Amino acid sequence: MKTNDYLLLLDADDTLWESALFFERTEHDFLSLMSALGLPEDEVRRTVHRKDVERLSITGYGAKPYMDTLRIIMLDLVPQAPSWALTAMDDIHKSLLGHPVILLPGVLSTLKEIKKLPVTTIVYTMGEKDHQTDKFERSGLKSYVDELCIVPVKNVNALHDVLVYAETEPENCIVVGNSPRSDINPALSAGSIAVHVLRDRTWAAEREDFIDPRMVVTIEDLRKLTPIVNDLLSN
Repeated sequence: MKTNDYLLLLDADDTLWESALFFERTEHDFLSLMSALGLPEDEVRRTVHRKDVERLSITGYGAKPYMDTLRIIMLDLVPQAPSWALTAMDDIHKSLLGHPVILLPGVLSTLKEIKKLPVTTIVYTMGEKDHQTDKFERSGLKSYVDELCIVPVKNVNALHDVLVYAETEPENCIVVGNSPRSDINPALSAGSIAVHVLRDRTWAAEREDFIDPRMVVTIEDLRKLTPIVNDLLSN
């Protein structure tokens, strides 16, 4: 795949659309359910957070693996869970996987502007292929970007693979995302341009210090991205 001079890789969850909000709601619903079953909420919350991080190396990222973790926790703590609780878990599962795709402020207008520029734009996300594809299709953004790329996990090796595929040098790649761990630090390690979209909600497992804060451009929302791309194109 031969691209334009610049390749723009856009994270999806919590960069283009809301995601963490719905995981937080899922956790809240699960804790309420466990409380109704007689379990102390704080203890269950600590267990959820510990198990969620532990399972990443086994299952990877995704809504289904997260729900599997919650089901295991419930059955471990309440082996004889009543049928109404199992039904409630099914409802929680359906709610998370089918949550609405709510675009973040300025996303659509920004992608419309960037579409006019000599930049190849790829939505670069991680997780389960079917779930991420479904959200992308429902987002309405397909006609404003060139491609969707879904990987199991985003790290410097995955980024290198995308650069090879796109026939793009690292210094001509702009990586945009909210996650220091999955978006920004891999970009810095690869020698690409890193644009951090600041979000109030960032999953604990995705938080880490930037390996070179001086090389990170931070913006409050995507509406600040177009001037950055224009400056790069003019240099």
